[in-house]
Amino acid sequence: MTRATVILTFLMLCLFAACSNESNKDHTIIPVPLDSLVEEPIVQEQVSSSNLLVDLSREKNIQRLLCQGWVMEDDQDVLRDNNEAEGMFPYRCFYFFDDYTFTRNVRNYLEHGRWTYNDSKKTFYLNTINSSTDEYKIAAIGPEDMIVINSGTNSITQLKFSASGKIYSNKKDDPYYVDNNRWRIRPRSSETDEQIKKRLKDCLHFYILFYKDNLERRSDIISFYGFPTCLKWYGGGIFMVKEAELADNWFACFYNKEQAMKAYNMMEEVIVKKYKWEKGNVSWVKRNLGVLKQMHAAL
Repeated sequence: MTRATVILTFLMLCLFAACSNESNKDHTIIPVPLDSLVEEPIVQEQVSSSNLLVDLSREKNIQRLLCQGWVMEDDQDVLRDNNEAEGMFPYRCFYFFDDYTFTRNVRNYLEHGRWTYNDSKKTFYLNTINSSTDEYKIAAIGPEDMIVINSGTNSITQLKFSASGKIYSNKKDDPYYVDNNRWRIRPRSSETDEQIKKRLKDCLHFYILFYKDNLERRSDIISFYGFPTCLKWYGGGIFMVKEAELADNWFACFYNKEQAMKAYNMMEEVIVKKYKWEKGNVSWVKRNLGVLKQMHAAL
């Protein structure tokens, strides 16, 4: 064996050993340097048939067709062009549920309350938690399209909304169901450390459902635009937002700034732990989801 052959063999063995050691390391939550996740697709992954979603394509009943997520068509590109935590651009939407609760504008100033529907007038009414009432007359509706008029303001403008035509068989699996967003509603009084931790854990639960929802619906665009958070999301990494860069809507989830920062510090203690990252040919969404579940358990 020549000296050159010996050297080449040695280098190949070193390279193999390095790769082997790297594959056995636990991943820490360190982001990879991606500029944006707004246009990051879910690729090369088929979601298992979980039967979580119900197809509404054959549904004719208006009240049942209403019970899904509706987004104003004029605002569809907002998610494609934005990924900031603070929702400065309007993303007008309704999420109706069969227990007659609703949420709306979930990426701006979240509102919730109860809704009713009058079939003879083809009108639905929204009663928000602050006692304001809006009414919208339905001009046309199908499984994936709806045209309404804000009849409560005597408007004649037709507003076009679109939907996926699919709903969860269990509304509690929907990230936009009101019970999954109570962590975003500012408490009326100071909270204990346990209550703050519960609010933080509910925050992680929301993001778990959000990741699951994007996988279930095979979303091609994933944007965290407008959602309160103290975390940054990367392809294969989760990172803390710098304290100076926290958006106002994060502080709005807590009784005061002091309690918001207490939750921030709790998250810091969780994020430094070691977590197992899924390997193989899976999307970054599924990898992050697996770690989020571990973080939720660590709280």
